[in-house]
Amino acid sequence: MYKIGQFSKLTGASIRTLRYYDSIDLLKPDEIDLFTGYRYYSEKQIDEYHFILKLKDVGFSLEEIIKFKDNLTDEIILQKRKELLHSREDINNKIKKLDIMRSNLGTLKRDKPKILTMREE
Repeated sequence: MYKIGQFSKLTGASIRTLRYYDSIDLLKPDEIDLFTGYRYYSEKQIDEYHFILKLKDVGFSLEEIIKFKDNLTDEIILQKRKELLHSREDINNKIKKLDIMRSNLGTLKRDKPKILTMREE
């Protein structure tokens, strides 16, 4: 068993992150000493922490990881893939609009419409 500091060094996770993950029931220590309050993590939790990192890396939120990490299915992975493809499509559309704006920038500056006042002169 590893104390939180040792586990932190082994995984690269900050102690603050580990305490937070404990508080949100994402990665609970295997044992907590009732007298000292020390958190102890097991060897298998190193792999569990790395799995959490992998899920975060591919776009799962902490809420999703809490919900799905123990029963991740092909369907859940495909749904996340679909969401990412949709996000990519949205980003590509925004990039295209920026490119059009950039290419028309000179025209936009020249053809600015006059701001109308309340009374026409």
